[in-house]
Amino acid sequence: MNNNAVRYTCVACGICCKDRLVPLTMNEAEQWLARGDDVAVILEAFSQSSESEATPEYLHNASRAAKVSTGKKDIHVIAVFAGNALKQCPSLRADNLCGIYEERPLVCRIYPMEINPFIGLSAQNKLCPPESWESGEILCTDGVANPPLRELINQSRRADQQDAAAKVAICASLGMSVASWKGDGFAVYFPQREALLAAIQTRDINTADFDVSWKVRTDNPFLRQQLIEAQVPLAHESSNDYLYQAL
Repeated sequence: MNNNAVRYTCVACGICCKDRLVPLTMNEAEQWLARGDDVAVILEAFSQSSESEATPEYLHNASRAAKVSTGKKDIHVIAVFAGNALKQCPSLRADNLCGIYEERPLVCRIYPMEINPFIGLSAQNKLCPPESWESGEILCTDGVANPPLRELINQSRRADQQDAAAKVAICASLGMSVASWKGDGFAVYFPQREALLAAIQTRDINTADFDVSWKVRTDNPFLRQQLIEAQVPLAHESSNDYLYQAL
């Protein structure tokens, strides 16, 4: 027996399918929308500095971002397309089983493992009941995912990188151009379903146009001053275009 092995089995409690936004790849977002369900968009921004650009965290974030211009300053923007399951996943059945199990998103196939390489699996950070962790498949050993899960995680990360520029361009085309500052909060948009679906389906994979007036939203006075000094345009502290949640 390996004491460093983590076992897990789904007990169909349904808790992971409720009260959340479900990160999706571009193709998964298109499928989600085509089923008649809504997709939210989360925009985060950050900039490079001589201190940060060599760190693993910066390189990871930069690989899934697009560089945009605010006029005087270039910043990186990450766009996350996420299925709206704030009440519950629209594909969750009455018996708490998945109605699209064979087509479920990568993040659902990977759960409860983490896609972010800087977040380790911790049962204490999950809402699954204790019995989920008492038996079942070995998910990881010494923090390393089993081979099938590891391939799914890598597939998700590759899609994140490959879709990065197109997702930001789609946001720009739909007027979603205010981002939170990474680590400070979240700017969440709830675009009209048909408009987002059309933008995804008609995107030009060879052209990524980010030419809009990008701004950053923060309610942190200290950060606001830092961004002003760095010549990063700031958004107004209130807007009906998106939901802002400070961290």
